[in-house]
Amino acid sequence: MADLFLSQRSLVTKRRVIAPGLVTLRFQNPRIARETLAGQFVNVLPKVGFGDPMLRRPFSVYWSEGDEAEIIVQAHGRGTGILAETREGEELDVLGPLGKPWMYQSADYETAILLIGGVGVASMPMLTRALELEEISFQTFYGARTASLIARDRLSNLHIATDDGSEGFHGSNVMLLRTFLEKDGIEKPKIFACGPTAMMRAAQSLAAEFGIPCELSLETEMACGIGICQGCPVRNEESIFEQSGRRFRLVCTEGPSFNAKEIVL
Repeated sequence: MADLFLSQRSLVTKRRVIAPGLVTLRFQNPRIARETLAGQFVNVLPKVGFGDPMLRRPFSVYWSEGDEAEIIVQAHGRGTGILAETREGEELDVLGPLGKPWMYQSADYETAILLIGGVGVASMPMLTRALELEEISFQTFYGARTASLIARDRLSNLHIATDDGSEGFHGSNVMLLRTFLEKDGIEKPKIFACGPTAMMRAAQSLAAEFGIPCELSLETEMACGIGICQGCPVRNEESIFEQSGRRFRLVCTEGPSFNAKEIVL
């Protein structure tokens, strides 16, 4: 386990733009490629050796194949902006795999619902592959502001929702999912959700309303990724706090995936 906390320089072998503002970086790292489970993440330091920016950025592993793994990057600040401009032949300083995977092998459901909002797509191709290998039925509800921002690669059974109505359902992915649930068209579902906080709160509320098990994969800043800096807390739901005596849990070591009933967003 100790070697999980040692970063490795990883050569970038492919850079690909998959949607406006979304870039995938494929890098060589046999251990991460072979050991990462769907839902786990890596902590990446842009531009090895420069020292600026100093802090790592967390990214779900988007795909793995052979000795190579991929992350998906959306440039929204200095660090991610630098990372998104990484070129083939450059190196990344990568720590991982980290965090707990999606609990897709549980026996409390028959149909997986992959609920994706924006860049929350990051861990879903790996989950899609895992469900297909296990022959578990699933449906994917993907929401974005507009059709051009949808990263469809390696996803299946897609139901699209766009805020501007440019493709599929005109509205949110949670609203679209509600229409399916109200029609009783999904057999014993479980929700696996990742996306913006507002979407996650809506998914949490919907799951509670319909009595559906739900996992939420949280997106937050994680400077260390291994529980040292204590910078990524999520608040326990009151009953969980009373049982454990702990007000908070850390997203990096006890997540990023949590039972929706157990946390407060």
